[in-house]
Amino acid sequence: MKELILHPTEISQWHALVNEAQAATSLVLDENTESYLVFLLMRFAQGPKLIESVLALDFLESMQALPQRRIELLRDVGDKSLLFCGLFPGIAEKRHLNLSYFIDMGQTAYLTVSEMEDYQTADLFLQLSTKFLNLQQVLQAMRGEYWHQHAIQSVGYPPSSTAQ
Repeated sequence: MKELILHPTEISQWHALVNEAQAATSLVLDENTESYLVFLLMRFAQGPKLIESVLALDFLESMQALPQRRIELLRDVGDKSLLFCGLFPGIAEKRHLNLSYFIDMGQTAYLTVSEMEDYQTADLFLQLSTKFLNLQQVLQAMRGEYWHQHAIQSVGYPPSSTAQ
């Protein structure tokens, strides 16, 4: 078992976990994307209502909301999608959904937010949309699944259910 290193603050603990996962996957997130992921994990840890979500309904609700509320709801759809496919892929199985459903929903939600926001925020959400698969891999590495999937894909058998 890997040695557990505790950090003095919650933010530094999450930051260290994200950095370890980036190193394990050989992926490097830019500073804004990495920070967004750290704060997403902190938000989720404080109030995990993820299990109750039906993303398609959340997405439809966002389309009927006023612009500012629409942005918040779409951001939440992107965040939940990322957490589902990165940290909780088993939920997709239980719901008889392919991970590509969560990937498509997340990318679309983040892209839509990028089209509605001002320049600086728009750039962040565009990055979240385009780097969604990298973020998913980082989260999978945090839960230890990246190494298992990488080994399966290296030998080619059995086919991975998360292959895109």
